[in-house]
Amino acid sequence: MSTIFSGFDIRGRLGESMTTEDAWTLGKAFADWLPEDGRVVVVASSTANATILKAVTEGLRLQGRDVIDGGQGDAQTVIQISVGSKTAGGILVSHDDLQDLETIELYEANAVLITSENGLSEISSLVEAGNFVPAAVKGELTSII
Repeated sequence: MSTIFSGFDIRGRLGESMTTEDAWTLGKAFADWLPEDGRVVVVASSTANATILKAVTEGLRLQGRDVIDGGQGDAQTVIQISVGSKTAGGILVSHDDLQDLETIELYEANAVLITSENGLSEISSLVEAGNFVPAAVKGELTSII
């Protein structure tokens, strides 16, 4: 996978270092990495790429995770929904206009940001391995609105 895993997030230039398939695979890897069953909230910033957002969400659902569409927001939105809805994890999809990069932040239960110190390296390894077995039942997509 050509997506760049940094110490705190995943980032890449659309069509170059990050593709739709990369985002889809990332969603699958995150779903498998999460230690317990449970819903995952996905929030998009106002600058998020819709294709990347949809691909991450679809990857989660293919692995059997129910997804809450958290609508538009920021890291605080992910935190509020995750804690309030007791989700297994959360994702913030956004676009860094200054660097022209798509960025994806991952959160575990209780809205703790996943970094290279607490799981991002493991998720990267899952992405690279690509050994995903689709769930018997695709996860549901619900909206908080």
